[in-house]
Amino acid sequence: MSITVFRNYNIKCIKALLKEIGKERYECALRDSGLIAQKPISMQGFHVEYETDTNDIYLYYRYPSQVTFKIMPVLGFWNLPYDDWVRELKNK
Repeated sequence: MSITVFRNYNIKCIKALLKEIGKERYECALRDSGLIAQKPISMQGFHVEYETDTNDIYLYYRYPSQVTFKIMPVLGFWNLPYDDWVRELKNK
């Protein structure tokens, strides 16, 4: 099991990705993850994460209280970030 992931915090790319996802699909993903009552409050908490062991790419949100939630898979969307990926240790 890999202990590293690649994360992208580029707000411009994440905004374009959210536009491509669309309001309906985004709200359904929030409902599925149990976050519909406490929607993300700013763009600063969003990041895209590539998991090296499963080759999946997910959209995450970190609340100001440092709690992170997986919102939805984004593999297959056109507006995935291409540059500015950062290698980090996976939070256990």
